[in-house]
Amino acid sequence: MPERKKAVKLKEVFTTYDAARICNANIASIKNWIQKGLLRAFRTPGGHYRIKRRDLELFLKKYNMPYPFQEKAEKQVFLVSRDSTLASEVEKGLSGHLVKSCGDVLEAALCVGLDRPDILAIDLASVSEGLGLLELLSGCADTRNIQFILVVSSKSSPPAVELRKRWNLEDLVDRNQGSAALVKSLVRLV
Repeated sequence: MPERKKAVKLKEVFTTYDAARICNANIASIKNWIQKGLLRAFRTPGGHYRIKRRDLELFLKKYNMPYPFQEKAEKQVFLVSRDSTLASEVEKGLSGHLVKSCGDVLEAALCVGLDRPDILAIDLASVSEGLGLLELLSGCADTRNIQFILVVSSKSSPPAVELRKRWNLEDLVDRNQGSAALVKSLVRLV
């Protein structure tokens, strides 16, 4: 029977035993690497080592060791809309992914800066300042990789077509088609 590799739990802090399993090494080697300063760790009040996930990830990459962590398994989606029904429908439709929403452009800019979502959907029908947010984020090097979707009043109107070309949008969703159209577009991207 083929041996199945156990999936690594995505914890934030690992014991030396956990780290040894992940690195395919013994606990003495892990402690030795910590004492030599090769692997960052902290001690608990009881004297045991604990390794932060980020430090373990950096160690594995630095020494070209197998990397068992999935790269961001779930996509992060952020919705800027004052329509609470739309927000709840998007959350239901993307149940396996992290979905956040807000109705204020200033709050959205702050959250995008802190969380760096993979996809940002802006409901222009309910958030009039949404174009300013889009312009700000698409002009910034740190947020340029975010995929943008705009929810507009009419998909065929000339300004909507212009918007798609100007900012290289992933999709334009017609508000009149309801929340299902936005959910479908988001599902395609995640």
